[in-house]
Amino acid sequence: MDPIELFVSVLRAATLSVGGLSSLPLLRESLVVPGHVTETQVVEALVIGRLSTGPSGLYIVSLGYFALGWTGAVVALVAATLPPLSLVVLVAFVRRWLLRPWAAGIVRGVALSTSGLLVAVGIQLLAPGAALLSVPPWQMALALAAVALTIHGRIHPGLLLVGGALFGVVVAR
Repeated sequence: MDPIELFVSVLRAATLSVGGLSSLPLLRESLVVPGHVTETQVVEALVIGRLSTGPSGLYIVSLGYFALGWTGAVVALVAATLPPLSLVVLVAFVRRWLLRPWAAGIVRGVALSTSGLLVAVGIQLLAPGAALLSVPPWQMALALAAVALTIHGRIHPGLLLVGGALFGVVVAR
């Protein structure tokens, strides 16, 4: 993978997403499927992004690093920040149209479809290359408990990650 290919992949994912983890399905398709990064590196990037300060979309920088080292991290950072910065300029021109019901419908539809994509990617990360029913019951219970605890957003994601890691060490011996 060359830097231009990484730039285009990240730019496409950032342009077609609504922020946070919503670019994960597209990035997984363009980086994992061709073999530029592994599923394990995606999970590591997600953990780094969740534990570090700042926006949750910073996992993209880690993915760029895993793909091309420091050059990839810089390329991914630039590509991921271009679409939101461009929107700042664009919104200044179309602000009055964004208050219409059809615009709210577009945003709602994109958010719902992104949620579905994230669930699908979560399942693929939980059971890469296997059937979902082959996942050990304790892992399914842990995933469902994490979902239940994060719905209200009262528990910091870092605590859930540390708790899941400790639970995995104790149970998976």
